[in-house]
Amino acid sequence: MRRSLVLASVSIFAVASVAPAATGKKAPNVTLVQAVSRTNKAPTLHYMLDISVARAHYPSTGLHVQGVRGRGSLLIHVKALAAVLADGTAVPGPQQSALLDGPFLYEGAPNGIAIAGKIRWLRLPVARIGPQASAIRSMRNLSPAPLLRVLDEWSRAKTRATKGVFHGTVAYDDPIVQTALSGMAGGVQFRDVWFTARVGADGYVHTVHLAGRTADGRRTLSVYAHLFAFGRPTHLTPPGEGTFMDQKTLGLAE
Repeated sequence: MRRSLVLASVSIFAVASVAPAATGKKAPNVTLVQAVSRTNKAPTLHYMLDISVARAHYPSTGLHVQGVRGRGSLLIHVKALAAVLADGTAVPGPQQSALLDGPFLYEGAPNGIAIAGKIRWLRLPVARIGPQASAIRSMRNLSPAPLLRVLDEWSRAKTRATKGVFHGTVAYDDPIVQTALSGMAGGVQFRDVWFTARVGADGYVHTVHLAGRTADGRRTLSVYAHLFAFGRPTHLTPPGEGTFMDQKTLGLAE
């Protein structure tokens, strides 16, 4: 089983659209910064995230992410598109899952292919690899957290908006924007960053569309996020015995 996650190579991206959640009848009476804070504090949430990068004279590439965030846990499933051709044809790439569950990180086998019978996961103790390990950072980069940080940094984040729909731009050289987006964008710096965010009647951020381009205009970034099921009871069950291999065992095998 490979040691590193496919998702750690965040220079691959996905093109897809996310349908917005149903609009509530009552308009939200919160500012964007309040909605971001409420969303960050939600005990659980589900999300879909699509990230695409288009490069002049090259096919688009991308990632589609489905995730669940709970208390002390994060589950993501990443599908990579090797390329999106000019006619819209998507060429599928690898896919992989990862689960951060308390003291352990479980890395799924690429494409879910079993190793030695039923082994589909590699279990790594967080205490050994550190909470800032590249695999854990990659998981967080593929969560709504970077987008929420950008929204929170917007100069008018403390204002309210009609029907809870906010439109704004963020300076590309803002340190928060650079650190928040660098992991999600594969280390490429994008400027002219603009966003549209919609806050639901429940006061949570429901959708985000963020886009930007490089200084030379040859690459464009587009990110769509759909957040839902806020606070819904969620039970993330770690892989069962016999379906994973410990990092220490793998080391002895090598």
